[in-house]
Amino acid sequence: MDNVDPKDVVRVVQNYTGYITATCRRYYIAGATPEDLFQECVIGLLEACKNYKGESLFEPKFDAFAKKCIHRQIVDSIRHSNTLKNKALNEAKTIYGVNENGDEVQTLDIFPDRTTVNDPLEIILEKEKTKEQIKKCDKTLSDFEKEVLYRRLDGEMQSEIAKSLNRDVKSIDNTIQRIKGKLR
Repeated sequence: MDNVDPKDVVRVVQNYTGYITATCRRYYIAGATPEDLFQECVIGLLEACKNYKGESLFEPKFDAFAKKCIHRQIVDSIRHSNTLKNKALNEAKTIYGVNENGDEVQTLDIFPDRTTVNDPLEIILEKEKTKEQIKKCDKTLSDFEKEVLYRRLDGEMQSEIAKSLNRDVKSIDNTIQRIKGKLR
């Protein structure tokens, strides 16, 4: 079907909204919202409209073709999200945070922010927790990883660390990822 009228496509999407909503309830993609699932189904439906070779988008043959395209699109999305290739991205933690002023700051989220703790007991508990984390760092991390971690915690950017240690920025980034993995 070479010339698809955009108005017909809009009507098709409107007609299939109920079916798509019901389909989305049956599937789950890690890290995705229901809206993401809905969008994947709509992409499948639009692919069906684009690739359908019949006379009209409103004939019964199109219905079966559209449902198959929707199903394939969502299954492909689930399969794609479950690949090991995406594991690091799906499990990544941000190195950016927001301080009490609402400003974005860089942090490895390893050590707590003690500026917001006012209770003396909480301060003592946080100090103990920090000591335990430092011991874990000393046991777990290599000397190079410790050097990168402490420079990072001092606020140095990856590019600055790389320059001062005569390493590639990618090497520093990989080291930070290893640190995160070891300290989880």
